[in-house]
Amino acid sequence: MLTCFFFFFFKQKTAYEMLRSLVGSEMCIRDRYQRRVRGTAGTTMVSSRLLLIFVIGCLAMADGSDAPAPTPSPGCSTWDGECVSPYPGVDFLHPKIHQSPDCLHLSGWHDVAGAITVGGEHHVFQGCPSSQGWSHSVSSDLVHWEDRGRGVHSIHETYEGMDSNITPCSGFVTVDDHATPCAGFRQCGSNNGTTGLNPQAHAWDVPMELRCAENSNLTSWSEPIWIYPAYFYRPLPYDPVRPWKDTDGMWYSSWSTDGCNATTKKSPCAAGGQLELLASPALHGPGMDWKTLAPLFTTNMTKSGNLTSPGAITAEFVTSGYFGGLPGDPDGGSTRVITQNNGGPTFWVGKQSGPGQPFEAYWDRVGAVGHYDYGSLTMARTLGSDPNQVAKNGRKVLVGWIGGAVGSQSLGRDLSLSPEYELVQQFVPELQSLRQPGSLEHQRVTASERSQVVVHSAGSLQLEILATFSWSVLPVEPFGITLLGGVANITIDCTKNRQESPCMVTTPSEGPVLPIGTSKVVVHAILDHEILETIVNNRTGMVTYHTDIPSANSTGVNLFLEQGVTAEIATWTLEAANNAGPQP
Repeated sequence: MLTCFFFFFFKQKTAYEMLRSLVGSEMCIRDRYQRRVRGTAGTTMVSSRLLLIFVIGCLAMADGSDAPAPTPSPGCSTWDGECVSPYPGVDFLHPKIHQSPDCLHLSGWHDVAGAITVGGEHHVFQGCPSSQGWSHSVSSDLVHWEDRGRGVHSIHETYEGMDSNITPCSGFVTVDDHATPCAGFRQCGSNNGTTGLNPQAHAWDVPMELRCAENSNLTSWSEPIWIYPAYFYRPLPYDPVRPWKDTDGMWYSSWSTDGCNATTKKSPCAAGGQLELLASPALHGPGMDWKTLAPLFTTNMTKSGNLTSPGAITAEFVTSGYFGGLPGDPDGGSTRVITQNNGGPTFWVGKQSGPGQPFEAYWDRVGAVGHYDYGSLTMARTLGSDPNQVAKNGRKVLVGWIGGAVGSQSLGRDLSLSPEYELVQQFVPELQSLRQPGSLEHQRVTASERSQVVVHSAGSLQLEILATFSWSVLPVEPFGITLLGGVANITIDCTKNRQESPCMVTTPSEGPVLPIGTSKVVVHAILDHEILETIVNNRTGMVTYHTDIPSANSTGVNLFLEQGVTAEIATWTLEAANNAGPQP
C-alpha cells in the first residue's frame, strides 16, 4: 500500500535553485538544502524549502559532492531506532570536534529546532526529518556532546480536524512557569487544517503546540498542548522564536511570516519578512489567553558592513531568533537582537520601547545589522545561563547547523555587544580545553619591505589558529594564512575598496573586515578536518568546507605577507571531542 501525505510549503529565498533530483514528480520533505553565492549584499542564501508530496520509500538524493552517500541502518528511519549512518568520505575528512549525530547525515533540513540550557546541561535539538524527529545533543561543557536520540518526534495529530503524522517543524524549547522545559512547534504538514476552529482553514492552518518534558533528561515528552491557532494566506512553516516572559510579567510569542498577509497576499512580498507577536498571561494552562498584537518587526533589507541592501528579503523570515540581555550591552541588557536566515544568516540589533512594542533596528550603526555568518553556518539559535534568553541578563551562546544534506552542529560562539552596539562573537573559551599540552607553536614576523612566505608549522587536521596582522599603510596586495598544505586560505584583501568595507576576508566565503577603517586584523580559526570555522575581529564569522584535502598529511601552515604587514601567529593541536562511534 502506498501512503501519501500532502505537505504545503514551497519557499524561495533571494534566489532559487533546485538542488535535488525529482523522483518522478515527487520530492522528499521540506528541503532546506542550501548553497551560497556572492551577491551585492555580502552572502545570499540560495536554498529551497519544498513541501510537495512525500511517498514512503522515496529515495534520499545525492548531495552533489563526490563523496559516497552514507548507507543508513534501518533504525535511522524511525525516531526510536538506533541510527547508524556514517559520515561520508574518507576518515581523515570526518570531523572529530564538531558534534555530528548520524541522523544529520541523512537528507532533509537540520535547523537548530530548539536550544536551551537547563539543569546544568546544554541541549541542542536539530531537525532530522528522515528519522521523524529532532536529534538531541547534550553537553555539560559545550565541547563534549552526547547524542540522546530523537525524542521530539512525529505522532498522529487530529486536533479540531487536522490530520498529521509528520515530523515536527523547526520550533523552540522554553521553560514554563512551573520550571518545566517545553518544546514548541507546528507540524510540518497535514492533510487537513483545524476546520473545527475555522471552517475556512486551509490544510496548512495548524496550531502552535507544546510538548512538555516528563523527565530531567528531556528524552520523554507529553502529549500535545495546543496554545493558539495560526492562519496565513499561503503555506508557511511559521518558524517560532522561543516564547519569553518579559519584565511586565506577560508571556510573548512570535512566529515567522512575510509582511503581505494584510496587504497584497502575494509572494514575492515587497514588504519582506515579518515576525508576528502575541501576548498571554500564561504560556499554557489556566490563565492562558493569547492575543495578537502589532507585528514585532518587518523588513525587506539586510546589511553587510557599510552596505545596505533593500529588497534582499522577499519572502518569510526563516528559523528566527530573539534574545537580549547580552554581556557588554551599553543599555544594561535592554537591547534586543533578531536573527533569521532568509537572504543569508542575518541579524538586527535594536530595541523595543517596552514589552509588547515593535522592535526598531539600529540601521545607522555599522555592525549592528549584518550577517552572523558568511559561510555554511545557518539556522542558528541561542542557549546560555538562563532559559529566558530575552529578559534575563546572562550568557548567550550561538549554535547552528553547518553543511547541507550532511550536517553537523557548529562550535559554540559567545555573543556580546560592543559599546557601539555591534554584535560581537567569539568561540566559547571552553574549547581551549582541547589544546594538547606542549603543542603551542608561536611566531612573530616584523614588517618587511617585500612580499614573503613564512613557514610556520607542520600543522594538524585538528588545529586552533590565532593570528594578528597590523599595518600603518594600507596593504596593496592580499595577505593571510594558508592551511592544509595550501588547500585552504584565510585571505585579507584591502585592495578592492568595497562599499561594505575597505578590507574583505575570504576563506573562500567572503565578508567585510570590521570595524570600518581598522588597521589591525585578528583571525581566530578552528580547523576540524574538512570543516574550517573562522572569526575575524570578533565580528565576521564564516564556516567553510574543504573536501579536496589530498591526504591526512596535508596539514602545513604558512603565512603569506605583504610589504609593511606585521604578523604574529600561534597554533595549537587539538584533541578529538566527539563522533567516536555510532550513537543512538
